[in-house]
This record gives sequence, structure tokens and C-alpha cells, in this order.
Amino acid sequence: MGGISGFLTKFSPFTNLFESILEKIPIKLPIPLEKMVSYVSYPRTGRHLQRYDNRGFRLVVGCLPYRYKKLEDQASSNEEEIEVLVISAQNGKGMLFPKGGWENDESMEDAAIRETLEEAGVLGIIECKLGKWSYKSKRQSIFHEGHMFPLLVKKELDLWPEKNIRERKWVTISKAREECPHLWMKEALEELVRRHVQPATDEKVN
Repeated sequence: MGGISGFLTKFSPFTNLFESILEKIPIKLPIPLEKMVSYVSYPRTGRHLQRYDNRGFRLVVGCLPYRYKKLEDQASSNEEEIEVLVISAQNGKGMLFPKGGWENDESMEDAAIRETLEEAGVLGIIECKLGKWSYKSKRQSIFHEGHMFPLLVKKELDLWPEKNIRERKWVTISKAREECPHLWMKEALEELVRRHVQPATDEKVN
């Protein structure tokens, strides 16, 4: 059996369900279907492929998943017309955006999509990088360099690898500012707002 069907027979019934969901998505996925299925069937563990920079900083990538409340709001001047998806931290302290280690055998964009799928269970269109931030991990006392991308969400999955250990929820931009405890993620959020919210123009008074 060849092609995608032959590939999927190696995996569990859950994979077949996932394939049927993906094939109904009316967008071109940024990475091949086979790779997306493998992300869900066999989420990565361990850090043997983890990338580090020349300073010894662990390289981390992730996404700010977002959507518009209404289709016509895509050129909105009001940030409250945009919602972002946040997930619970594993230590239970606050809500944050999905992110994780960038590994040697994947591009930065692929890693960001994979981490977002594993932790938040969403698919969509990844956009140009928001920026990079250096920060120190509170849990491990080591330095990281974080790279974040906007992800315009097109599909929310009912099943995903970390469903049982994380809560996910859509919130307004202002609520995300309140609930996210990490300064560097808040700065990435502000860059997202800067790109997607058009400044209001004052009407001329005759």
C-alpha cells in the first residue's frame, strides 16, 4: 500500500482519525501531512536533539495562536477584536503561549508548529517571526533564546498530545497581558498587536 495510506497503517486508530480531520482543512498546510501525523502519534521527548547557540543558550521556539472574532475584523483598529489562545503552565502558575525546544533535524518554523500542535492542539497559518528574546528559566536557572511566530488558527483539534495535562482557552489581548507571567512573551504579544491592529485615524472636523 503506497502513499499516505501506506504510511498511516503503521500507526494507531487515533492516527486515522487525525488524518480524516486534516484532510478536511480548507488550507494548504505549511508542512507535509505525514509529518503532522507523526507529531501527534509520537510526540517528541528528551533533549538529545536540542539546539544551543554559541553562548550555550537553549534555543526555544513557539507560536502565538490567534483568531479574529469576526471575519471582517481582519483589518481592525481595535485590539479587542482579536483573541489569542493561551495554555496552562505545567507548574500551574499562569497561562502562557505554546513553546518548546528547537531540535537539530527540523526548521525553526516546523519546530514552532510542532510545539503548538503538541501543547495546544491547533493548526493554522504560520507567519513571519515576531522576534527573539533572551530569558532565564526560573525552574532550571539556565538561559534560553526564545523565537516566537504568529499562527492564524484554522483548526482546533479535539485530541492532541498534551490534552490531559494542559488547559487551553481563548482570551482577549488585555486578558492575555494579565494572565501571562513572562515579560518576554508579553513583548511578543505586543509585537503581534502592532502588526495586526491598524492605528485609528481621527476624523477631520470641517
